[in-house]
Amino acid sequence: MSEVKEKKVMNRWITVVGALLVQLALGSIYAWSVFNGPLASSLDEPKKSVQVLSIFAISLAGFGISVQLGGFLQDRHGPKKIAMLGGAVYAVGYVLSSFSTESLGMMYLAYAVLGVGVGIGYSCPLACCVKWFPDKKGLVSGISVAGFGAGTFVFAQVGTYFINNMGGLVNAYLYLGVIFLGMVLAGAMLLINPAPGYCPAGWTPPKAGTAGAPGRDYTWREMVRTKSFWFLWVMFVLSATCGLMMIGNVSNVAQAFEDIYAAENIGFDSATENITLTAQLATIVGILAVFNGAGRVAWGFISDKMGRTKAMKMMFLTQAVIYLVAAAFVMAKPIDESTVFMAVTAIVSAVGFCFGGNFALFPPTTADYFGTKNFGDNYGKVFTSYAVGGVIGALIPAFVSGGFEYVFIGVAVGSLAALAIAFMTKPPEAPQPSKA
Repeated sequence: MSEVKEKKVMNRWITVVGALLVQLALGSIYAWSVFNGPLASSLDEPKKSVQVLSIFAISLAGFGISVQLGGFLQDRHGPKKIAMLGGAVYAVGYVLSSFSTESLGMMYLAYAVLGVGVGIGYSCPLACCVKWFPDKKGLVSGISVAGFGAGTFVFAQVGTYFINNMGGLVNAYLYLGVIFLGMVLAGAMLLINPAPGYCPAGWTPPKAGTAGAPGRDYTWREMVRTKSFWFLWVMFVLSATCGLMMIGNVSNVAQAFEDIYAAENIGFDSATENITLTAQLATIVGILAVFNGAGRVAWGFISDKMGRTKAMKMMFLTQAVIYLVAAAFVMAKPIDESTVFMAVTAIVSAVGFCFGGNFALFPPTTADYFGTKNFGDNYGKVFTSYAVGGVIGALIPAFVSGGFEYVFIGVAVGSLAALAIAFMTKPPEAPQPSKA
């Protein structure tokens, strides 16, 4: 029976190819740091001002909130059509941005639209891949969203090139919008759900009561009445805050070290091969993106082998240690540029590696706990936590005084709180039937 079903849609890995194409385009939302500086100059605002940081925060809020809409629609209309819709809205956001480089209010609107487009399209590849790979939910979730991290790497470089060589911010936003529309439409064509009850050939589902065994399919109303949902939600808020603080502020972290150089009256000879950290921003962001993508695959693989919550505990603890080390490094006020470049790149990359794990751990955990039938809708509710974490993470540096060492300590404490919650998190008990 399973072999007959497999023949209906060629090879299940084709859906992963489609997922990667879609996520490559949508993942460029994290390349914000390469737009931050030029946009701040165009708007005549400091890079670290609340006004400028709010642009990124608004896009993340739109992303996190609209995943609910995308999940709801794709559960009812399939991933192909809804991914296309998300790609179209996302492209419109970039086109609007090209007309908004001198208007803060218009840029808020453009990035809100952009974020909504990401949210609508985001859950489509995930939901499709999880249904095709019940035997490898963690790994395939990681692979399908690895494109998000890879998209940041690729389009940080492309965006920088367009800004510097293709007519500045206006043309960069316009060209990227057209590119992203084509990529999402192409990838969406490959997103086809399997037949209900699909089982890959040669795989036997775990018996009820064992780890990874398929459970009851919860509706979202049943899900939100469980402690398991709220534990996942709070952990995602805390962990997303940790990662998005760094991703949204790479340029400001680099600038913080430039300020240390200035305070110590250290100058660099422009005739030498040394260049400032801010000039190396695209490189740092690109490396971060590589580790972000690698973390999605690695943590997904780890969770398939050792369990979801054990993997979460490892990730939260690692993240906290990284930030505490980062705080100590800033407090030491290092002044050797080569040392600072390597250290900042290592810290940013390690944070990116852990941040990527969120998207390989929370989706399959949602599927494990609450079933795959309503996965898009259910994960959309879990993902609202990301909107909260995105706003907090993006804006923390604007409100915490005293330097980045205090920001780093604060998010480390948040990660330790997530670790504590992970020890209490387990699959939900059998729900009461929904009256809806």
